[in-house]
Amino acid sequence: MKTKLTLSVDKDLVNFARHKAHADGTSVSAMFSRFLTTTRLQSEKKAIPSVKTMVGTLKKYNIDDSKSSVRSIYAHKHLN
Repeated sequence: MKTKLTLSVDKDLVNFARHKAHADGTSVSAMFSRFLTTTRLQSEKKAIPSVKTMVGTLKKYNIDDSKSSVRSIYAHKHLN
């Protein structure tokens, strides 16, 4: 259920929020709601929705991401 919320915010921030929302094709309410949802999920140590959709997408490429492999690649790239 949606409920109205009144906030007191600096005028500059209100203008920024309106411009940002317009540029993103959304509303200030939706932008603020997405911010709060993301903040809540991060505090609960859960993946945010955009990350959830990415989980497992690289499995088909059989990438070796073990610590030793990553260290070896890093050393080759930066120490040679």
